[in-house]
Amino acid sequence: MQSAARSWAPVPCNNPSAAPRHRSLHACAACNDSFYVFGGYDGSNRTNDFYEFNFKRKLWSVVLAIGSAPSPRDRHVAVVYKNSFFVFAGFDGSSRINDFVEYNFATQRWSNVVVSAGLPPTARHSHAAVVYDESMYCFGGYDGNYRNDFHEFNFELNAWSPVLSTGLIPRPRYRSSLVVHNNQCVLFGGHDGSHHLDDIHVFDFDTRVWSWLTTEGPAPAARDSHVAGVYSNAMYVFGGSTGTAVSDFYELDLESNTWRPMQFNGQPPAQRFCHVGAVYDSSLIVFGGYDGSRRLNDFQQFRFKEEQFQLDIPESTLINDLRLLVNNDIMSDVTFIVEGIPVYGHKILCIRCSYFNAMLTGEMLESRAREIPITEVRRPIFIMLMEYLYTDHLDVAVDVAMELFATADRYGVERLKRICESKILESLCTKNAASIFHAADLHNATLLREQSITFILNNFDAVTKTDAFEEMGRTNIELVFELLKRR
Repeated sequence: MQSAARSWAPVPCNNPSAAPRHRSLHACAACNDSFYVFGGYDGSNRTNDFYEFNFKRKLWSVVLAIGSAPSPRDRHVAVVYKNSFFVFAGFDGSSRINDFVEYNFATQRWSNVVVSAGLPPTARHSHAAVVYDESMYCFGGYDGNYRNDFHEFNFELNAWSPVLSTGLIPRPRYRSSLVVHNNQCVLFGGHDGSHHLDDIHVFDFDTRVWSWLTTEGPAPAARDSHVAGVYSNAMYVFGGSTGTAVSDFYELDLESNTWRPMQFNGQPPAQRFCHVGAVYDSSLIVFGGYDGSRRLNDFQQFRFKEEQFQLDIPESTLINDLRLLVNNDIMSDVTFIVEGIPVYGHKILCIRCSYFNAMLTGEMLESRAREIPITEVRRPIFIMLMEYLYTDHLDVAVDVAMELFATADRYGVERLKRICESKILESLCTKNAASIFHAADLHNATLLREQSITFILNNFDAVTKTDAFEEMGRTNIELVFELLKRR
């Protein structure tokens, strides 16, 4: 196969009309196989919309969320840590703000970050932030004055602290870029209120020392509001404002400290500043911005690796095809009677479930019956079990998870039991902890039982005041005694 020369190109997208509307001064982060965009300014209003682009499916979508989203804003920062997307500070149209809000991808919930120690940075906008190890580091910005303070938020301790650093500390600025390379972060450019900047500073996370980086080669002009990203051992800078919008593209080799303008085929994206970007899968991804007269919503990528020409292989349809066999009488060779209604199946279920294998191939009466009665299971739950056995996949709703767990336990489907337990644990809270503990005990869900006990003991005063705890005590007082003994 031939190689494709490196060039800029639109990100392949199957629903371009669903992309976020034109904007600048927004924030983004890449996580797993998705690119997330939050907020910004569309020329008339600041927004708090939240979008996901999934690179595998090549689709834009609005991120589903419960809870109170951050207020509309621009000039904020966004970072990802573990399974959450965080938004910090910015400008809401009337004032600078310094709130700190988390979106949890697992629970699909927005919530304010609970800070257990330390004081946050002053309300500001146009700052820069990165994640290193278990902390977010936030530099500079504008709080009424141009700043060069440096702050750390430790996600595991939920604590803010000033970074006590030495060395050649960068001068105050806003709209600079900050990227992580190995055990260091690299600060480039910005604006100090009087001039665009082109200096480069390196902060060592281990020694807590700032140093000035002396470079060689043709460097980019002083600028702010650009995008920077790290790939391999180099930092890449695209666009920004030098007083006017630019579209130049530079590489800084972080081993030789040498700048060079990037060479590529074709044309770069249009000139812009106040855009966003992130590195994903050997590509620099860029979205939106302002070209000096209009806001943009184009979605561009530059691949650092030369690609091999290849065919676009369609996604597998196997799971959807197998799902069509669930309760389908076409070629059905076994019929279950559940709540008096037929549920059609196929004896291939024998290889997925030892219970059905014994039932349909052994000496049980059912092996010779044309119709097999199923008792003690509701029909919708039995069909869910069947769907899982056919496809090895099931979206389990919380309200049926315990009932489905009991059915999976009865039929010996261990992985489905774990899926149900995981879904129930996601919903665990003070209001339902006692009922989950009670149900887990009733259905011998050992892992779920222990997790709920741990939660109840850690939140004992709140849980014991709930209706669920009172009901558990009336139904099985032994469970209350067990909790009291383990306190």
